[in-house]
Amino acid sequence: MMDTALQLRSRYLLEPTFWRPRLERLRSTRRSLIFTPRPDLSSLLVEVDEWRLRAHDGERLWGLRARSSFHPDPFGATVRLVTAPARPEIDVAVVAEGQVEWVLQVAPGRRLEDRVLDLVRLREVAAELAEDPDGVRFAHPEDAMPDEVAICAGLRQKGII
Repeated sequence: MMDTALQLRSRYLLEPTFWRPRLERLRSTRRSLIFTPRPDLSSLLVEVDEWRLRAHDGERLWGLRARSSFHPDPFGATVRLVTAPARPEIDVAVVAEGQVEWVLQVAPGRRLEDRVLDLVRLREVAAELAEDPDGVRFAHPEDAMPDEVAICAGLRQKGII
């Protein structure tokens, strides 16, 4: 559910006429998704890859993807943001449940609009590779949902994405 405080800050944050042209531009930009195995972060229980992906504005997004070695058919995926200077790390508990975890390293100084579109792009990739668009959820601290997560969830709830 979208944070009420976010709704009060601006009624335009979920305005379809604002987001539709941006989403069209996002979908017209090639993803250029690349995976690189990270054996240094992997274990017998968890397979970790570093991923790189082109954002709507040509910037390179990157992060980690972790999958369980014991769940050949994962059920669901979790997308989590990590803000610089913190380094992305895998939540082994999420992977142990059989979910694929996607961690996005958010570049410092990135505008909110761009962070929302970055999150939309990553969510679409996660849903496509999980073959379950409804099984992708956002992970965030229980006490504070990041604005980009709230907006992305609101856009999805309204059927805009």
